[in-house]
Amino acid sequence: MCGRYVLVHDPNVLATDFDAELDPELVGREFRPNYNVAPSVNIPVITSVAGSRVLTEARWGVLPKWSRKASTLLINARGESVIEKTTFAKAFATHRILIPATAYYEWKRPAKDPYFISPPLGDPHPMALAGLIVESVIDGQAQSTCAIITLAAQPNLESIHNRMPACIATAHWGAWLDPECDVELARELLLARSDLQAFRVDRAVNSVGNNSPALIEELDTTD
Repeated sequence: MCGRYVLVHDPNVLATDFDAELDPELVGREFRPNYNVAPSVNIPVITSVAGSRVLTEARWGVLPKWSRKASTLLINARGESVIEKTTFAKAFATHRILIPATAYYEWKRPAKDPYFISPPLGDPHPMALAGLIVESVIDGQAQSTCAIITLAAQPNLESIHNRMPACIATAHWGAWLDPECDVELARELLLARSDLQAFRVDRAVNSVGNNSPALIEELDTTD
């Protein structure tokens, strides 16, 4: 699964990287790097509007129609079965998005030690996580909510966790965002990146109240 991630890229940089227009609601807004992005907050996403890419926001965590509790949020969707799931099938067909992420965290059991997982050192570009937008009614208000699609983890990461967020290769962004793209083809575009690196970090990341560059520093485990 993917339950926390990092985003240190400014929206203006993201708009350039993804060749997207910036939603007017985001223009001029103060940006602060987020080293501990957690569910239930608004996050930057790339969507397609009338054939053009737009960088906008959606709340992370889909509230399924069968749930009456605002705390029942689905933050991930399994790529292998997403087409068959009632909550996600329609969104996968017509409302696929990209979710920019600098890195993500995963917890290794049984001790639940947190690991920072990112592209290779020196890669300046954010990952393009595969996501879906679903309209949810939370506390009586309709909201654009989203979930991150996951796949089986690559061999170098499966000792940490058996799942990982799916990515979309740059060459396939257009097809992925196109609502006319066939769902079976879209599912074939889901990518489990094999070039990601991981290292252990401090358990301070376990608390959503902690948010600083110290969270992504490699933990010295030599003692």
